[in-house]
Amino acid sequence: MLTTRSRRRRRPALKALACACAVLAAAGAFVALPGDADAVTPARADFDGDGTSDLVYRNAAGQLYVNTGAAETMALESDVAKVKDVLTPGDLDADGVQDVLTLSATGVLRLHTGVYARTPGGLGSYRTVATGWQIYNKVTAPGDLNRDGRADLLVRTPSGTLYLYPGKGTGEFGGRVQIGTGWQQYDQLIGAGDLDGDGVGDLLARTTAGVLYRYPGTGSGGFGARVKDPKADWASYNQILGGGDWDGNGRTDLLARDFSGALWFYPGDGRGTFAAREARSKGWGQVTQFAGAGSNPHFGKYGTMARTSAGSVYSYQVTGTGGLTGKLLVGSAAWPPSSTHLAYASSLREVGLADLVVHSLSTGKLTNPAYYALSDPEIAGGSTSYTRILGPGDLTGDGKGDLLSVTSSGTVYLNAGTGSGTSVAARAQVATGWQTYNALVAGGDFTGDGRPDLLARDTAGTLWRLTGTGSASAPFAPRVSLGTGWQQYKNLFSPGDADGDGKADLMTTTSTGALYFYAGTGAGTFKGRVAKAASGWGVWRDLL
Repeated sequence: MLTTRSRRRRRPALKALACACAVLAAAGAFVALPGDADAVTPARADFDGDGTSDLVYRNAAGQLYVNTGAAETMALESDVAKVKDVLTPGDLDADGVQDVLTLSATGVLRLHTGVYARTPGGLGSYRTVATGWQIYNKVTAPGDLNRDGRADLLVRTPSGTLYLYPGKGTGEFGGRVQIGTGWQQYDQLIGAGDLDGDGVGDLLARTTAGVLYRYPGTGSGGFGARVKDPKADWASYNQILGGGDWDGNGRTDLLARDFSGALWFYPGDGRGTFAAREARSKGWGQVTQFAGAGSNPHFGKYGTMARTSAGSVYSYQVTGTGGLTGKLLVGSAAWPPSSTHLAYASSLREVGLADLVVHSLSTGKLTNPAYYALSDPEIAGGSTSYTRILGPGDLTGDGKGDLLSVTSSGTVYLNAGTGSGTSVAARAQVATGWQTYNALVAGGDFTGDGRPDLLARDTAGTLWRLTGTGSASAPFAPRVSLGTGWQQYKNLFSPGDADGDGKADLMTTTSTGALYFYAGTGAGTFKGRVAKAASGWGVWRDLL
């Protein structure tokens, strides 16, 4: 599939990938309906040998599932996985078996053989093939770009430089080769495989405006001039998946998920374009990242915590379709606002689950009451002068989630994360003058470069964006105004990526209890607000 197209018996219909949407609470597991299996030659990401590609995907808990259409298996546990992105590039080590690549938040690239992909926990064995890849915001598998019969990888930096890592055919990759700049203009980079039948992999790239371009591979490791796809519906998808043959006819297709959680199928015509889309199945909203999807993978918080004036704390999870699930009690009157500040910190551990960090107003200490921390260990000495605590994610570029603290005088300190969730490094001053802000919002990447950012509202009601730089000494670029009038809201908070496109979103509440959703564009701005509830949200003292 990566070099020359195999002969296969033409299949009349796409394999059933219907999601019965049997979501198991926070685990986010899916149950698939049975599908047909009459193809004879494995396609890329075909783990059951039926001639069609299967789906591999991650949920909010970090678990990986393999869905063959006939069955679904949790192939990698979250405590083992530590998966940020996942790829199905084909057979990388020439053993005749389809492989899976996973990338951790700290930049470790792992190769998992697909021999046991349909066995529970079967992807638990792996070998490390690269480290330090946290410097890239996207990794994609386009196929064979240099006509050597081996699958290659493409990576992109936050500044938009694109590099090729040529495959060696052993599961390893050669040294990187720069093949272009300016690729930050695209919010989706899709390793499409061979779309036009010339034996060379191609790349699809979508702009934030929803225009899709095809970059045909030249066979020498680069790409020819881009070709605009004529369809006008690409903006309606939060993840576009490439590289698979989902109808078993030997041509590379696309799958795309819309913002309602429905999957759509685009049959490849073998000439670089696609036939009209066909509706497939619904209920895929809680998949946080599909293997082969072009979106930057969100990593960290997938929800919010809400505190009452009495100190009871509840959690909400995102639906993946722009909303929040029902609330779940975390602690009854456990953290009164009179004695504690709270932060819902993103990815203090490599598994990417958010943590509740508690700041004691009397002692200044920061503690973590998470179940794995057992005795609420002190993770930092802190200070009684802190007025706000934030956990925006990895600010220093090492892939580990960090903490920010703001004093009453507006001095900002950064505690670099250790990846353990039970400790952070000693604090370092990184900014001053933040006493002008009465709200600070951390939820992940608002600008589409893969680095976490902050939002800040001043006392005049202006909303500012503080863009993350990845530098420990100066973690934010100069602020950018996002407009005025934000004083109308009682609470501003980010649940992370609420609609499944890999971009952090914003939510607000009014004093009357209305809830609004602002979808992130990935360009540091937000789409128009959408009402999510007319009342009921005024009861919360804090939304984190």
